Amino acid sequence: MLLVDDEGRVIQANPAVQQMLGYMDDANMIGAHVEALMPARYRESHRHNRKAFSGNPEKRSMGNGKNLVVLTRDGKELLVDIGLSPIQDKGQHYVLITFHVADRRHQAERALWDSEKRLQLAKNAAGLGVFDYDLLNQEVLCDERIRELWGLSRQEAVFHEKLMARLHPEDLPVRNNAFKRALDPGGDGEYQVEYRVINEIDSSEHWVSITGKVFFSEGLAVRMAGIVQDITDRKRLERELRVQRAEMDHLAKHQVATQTAAAIAHELNQPLAAISAYSEVALRSMSSNLADPDKLVRALEGCFTQAQRAGKSLHELLSFLQKEEVEVESIDLNDLVQEVLNNAKNDGYSDFHLILELEKHLPPVTGSRTQVRKVLINLLYNGVEAMREAGIPAASITIQVRTMKSRKFAQVSIRDSGPGIDPAMMSRIFEPFFSTRKKGMGMGLTISRALIEAMGGQLWIDPEKKPGTAFHFSLPLAA
Repeated sequence: MLLVDDEGRVIQANPAVQQMLGYMDDANMIGAHVEALMPARYRESHRHNRKAFSGNPEKRSMGNGKNLVVLTRDGKELLVDIGLSPIQDKGQHYVLITFHVADRRHQAERALWDSEKRLQLAKNAAGLGVFDYDLLNQEVLCDERIRELWGLSRQEAVFHEKLMARLHPEDLPVRNNAFKRALDPGGDGEYQVEYRVINEIDSSEHWVSITGKVFFSEGLAVRMAGIVQDITDRKRLERELRVQRAEMDHLAKHQVATQTAAAIAHELNQPLAAISAYSEVALRSMSSNLADPDKLVRALEGCFTQAQRAGKSLHELLSFLQKEEVEVESIDLNDLVQEVLNNAKNDGYSDFHLILELEKHLPPVTGSRTQVRKVLINLLYNGVEAMREAGIPAASITIQVRTMKSRKFAQVSIRDSGPGIDPAMMSRIFEPFFSTRKKGMGMGLTISRALIEAMGGQLWIDPEKKPGTAFHFSLPLAA
């Protein structure tokens, strides 16, 4: 800043202007005419303007991007913006001149413009939309990309209710659950969810991924800002891969079942043929008037021997098929459940409202991490498929992990909101090749129970839980 009298002489200069213009102190500035601080080509016009200002002094700004020039002590020209403020003191008129270095402002503006340009390019390349949601007034500020996805015009005001009306009804529970967690003042305010949007103009369906952050004031959620990404193509690829994987799994299971059945038939065919022959001999002997007791005894002994052989062959075959090196380890069930839920999301099995009840500080269990994961995935996917086939609109799954009363086992419970199982079929639910689903192979629950029992636990169904189906399994706590 410079303080100048009505004759244009410098009365005072603060250290900032001294440093800006290259003066060691104000001794060389005090008493100098202000025109000495500008290039010679501007001095005459400035004297005229200064006299005009003295006749009508008022606070005003000069420059504002018009590139006014001030002269440094070493003769360099410096772009500035200038503010003028008239001051009266004891009948004397002064002008306070405030300098702002325009070069620095221009550099800052250029850097900001470059940053915004890069952000815009990145946003366009990723297909991102940006929103700012006023939680108190329910108004949403959003860009063109979001309006395009939802089918909204550029002029209309956007409110939360308007956006929610375009959500796919089946995805509302998932969205509401994520929104409730984000609004919890005790949480981190993170909002992450995927759901379908039905375009208001052409009724097209888009999958979107939303990432946001809730901001709180005195414990009250006041604002959410975030981004929206169209993931329709990704979801389509995931669905195609999921169908292909399901077909491959079904084919593999069918081949295993076929080979197992063929192996069992091969092992049992010869003993059964022998039993049939011995039985025929025994029947003929008994129906004959000249029955030979010795021949009858030999025939029955043959039946007994072949039956024992068939049973032994079957047990040996099953032992061979189930033979596997199991690596037993300590397992954190809470972490494993979270891992399986992430896998389910990637596999397209997350279209349900999740109720997760994990016991804090749960002791580790002992078993095979791989096999426990297989069981969790099978029970979770069974529940999702059952609800899909039944067309449950508000599908939900509750997963509970807790320590059992005996304190020697941990229990995992998985309960869906599907149609449940017919009581007449309940007793057969763990039988091989028996399934209540249209495309089920009927081997999943049988294998799951065998795996859990091999690790020292149990797997069972709760017939009392209605509606839906509840499966539970236990595993021993690690020593």
